[in-house]
Amino acid sequence: MFRFEIGATILVKRFNDTEYEPQEVKILAKAPNTIKVLTLTDGWFGVDKIRILTSDKWYSVGRIKEV
Repeated sequence: MFRFEIGATILVKRFNDTEYEPQEVKILAKAPNTIKVLTLTDGWFGVDKIRILTSDKWYSVGRIKEV
């Protein structure tokens, strides 16, 4: 489950993935167990891509503090 609010910048990681570091994303929309995100760092999808992430494949590592 994704516990952060819309507009939050967070790190996400795919379950059972050892190849990539956590990816920084910004939450654009939420639904139960699903978030729509804008990717901010390169990784699984590339930068500035909009993707839908589900909680059965992805988990949040933590919030990025914006300065």
